[in-house]
Amino acid sequence: MNRAGIISGALALLGTSVAQADVHPFLTDKYVFQAGAFFSRADLNGAVNSEISGDNPVIDFDKRFGISKSQDLAALEFFWRFTPRWSAQLQYFAPDRSATAVLDEDVAFGEAVFEQGSSVTASSGFELLRLFFGRNFSKRENMNYGVGAGLHRIDIDLSVSGNAIVNGEPVFNETRAAGATAPLPNIGAWYDWSPSPKWLVGARIDWLDASVGDYSGGLLNAAFGVNYRLFEHMGLGAKYQVFGLDLEVDKPSWRGNVDVSYEGAYVYVSANWN
Repeated sequence: MNRAGIISGALALLGTSVAQADVHPFLTDKYVFQAGAFFSRADLNGAVNSEISGDNPVIDFDKRFGISKSQDLAALEFFWRFTPRWSAQLQYFAPDRSATAVLDEDVAFGEAVFEQGSSVTASSGFELLRLFFGRNFSKRENMNYGVGAGLHRIDIDLSVSGNAIVNGEPVFNETRAAGATAPLPNIGAWYDWSPSPKWLVGARIDWLDASVGDYSGGLLNAAFGVNYRLFEHMGLGAKYQVFGLDLEVDKPSWRGNVDVSYEGAYVYVSANWN
């Protein structure tokens, strides 16, 4: 090979390596896994209506029962780029909260009334599993943006335990619970930008406002943040995560509504590979 050919080959190889080095691996690798802590501020309001007396007042669980609004929990995310243009994402977190308080007013929960002055224990369970399929439309190596659709599978449980009045009769150590599993479809969009091989800046949003079977209401799941590439297959990241759900439920196991939100910082370790 002549000298010109050697130089041309070397320049081509150098250009290829530079182009690859200029892109954060989140934009090119097939798999990305994130595991971290979600330092959230939680808020929960809900009502379980009575079949006899009708609609009950909405209960502010945090205020009425003294449940802490600060909720630190583990969170997981997984990304799979199964073609150059198409990808799938999973997100999971599952906070549980409880507290015991002496009531300063009557609380109606289903057919039971927990009276003022009684000691009650309230708890809430919540589990989120998000599955999202997206189509990337960007033609730039250091940018990735697109739209898609997905499904949020949400499990919600509420319970109140203590002395109560049920159908006009006192009942000791009564426990009343309500729960629902809501599969809610949504649409979404995202944008990721890599200003250098080490840094990625990104944002995403999922949204729903519709009636689906026994459920009606709205959902918002959004996040924005950065990731820093420590090594070839490992990084550190931070996001601000917002999740909100306002749902009307009409099921035999629960007729009422729930308004729940989790908002705060999500700090994580990431792994990426092909």
